[in-house]
Amino acid sequence: MQPRALFREAVAVLTEIAFSRSLRTAALFLLPYAGVLVGLDVAAHYGELTEAHLPVQFFLASDGGFGEWLEYSLTFAVAAMLFVMWRWDGASVYLANALLFAWLTLDNSIEIHERFGHAFAGAFAGWPLPVKPNDIGEASLFLAIGAFWLVALFVSLRHARLRAAVESLILAGCVAVAAFFGVVVDMIVVWGPHTQAMIEIETFIEDGGEFAMLCVAFLIAVALFDAARRRRGWDSRPAEIAAPG
Repeated sequence: MQPRALFREAVAVLTEIAFSRSLRTAALFLLPYAGVLVGLDVAAHYGELTEAHLPVQFFLASDGGFGEWLEYSLTFAVAAMLFVMWRWDGASVYLANALLFAWLTLDNSIEIHERFGHAFAGAFAGWPLPVKPNDIGEASLFLAIGAFWLVALFVSLRHARLRAAVESLILAGCVAVAAFFGVVVDMIVVWGPHTQAMIEIETFIEDGGEFAMLCVAFLIAVALFDAARRRRGWDSRPAEIAAPG
């Protein structure tokens, strides 16, 4: 890929995303609800500090909580849209990202990384780190999945058309930022001793950052999916009825 052509295509795709009507429509429904969930999360963390404990479902990352259910919906929807785009276009970069978002949905819903961390905690016991062995196990699984995804993405990008490559790299950027909050900030939370206030603040940053990036990834995927649909000639406007002749 020529850097200049890649830059021009990236600008064109980002401009298309920024002015996408479908993105604005999706944001109109998603963001108010997401804002309510963030507010509940703030209240729940404050309740932990003041001993006014609120329902665990208020926490963004609580298993089975309100925020988690929205995340399941978002990651599954992104996976479905990317899978359809792969079927339309045949670009394997869409499939690589679709499989990653499918994995995120599955992992979130049945706690694969938590189960892995506890199951293999013995393998990480004795490491000279101020972190519990199960936390190291969870991070190691994330790193392994991330490495596999990066390899698959790199191989796919080598043969991808310019637009598919740019769109996939944009979504990959969202995933990378979400991974920063989900892995790096998560390790900061469990690294060594912390005051209760520090734990609540750091946990909010971790969960809120990951949640925000999943929302952004969903909105971008909606815009890209709608653009792909329009390129195929599937306009949402009703066809004009031909006059009898």
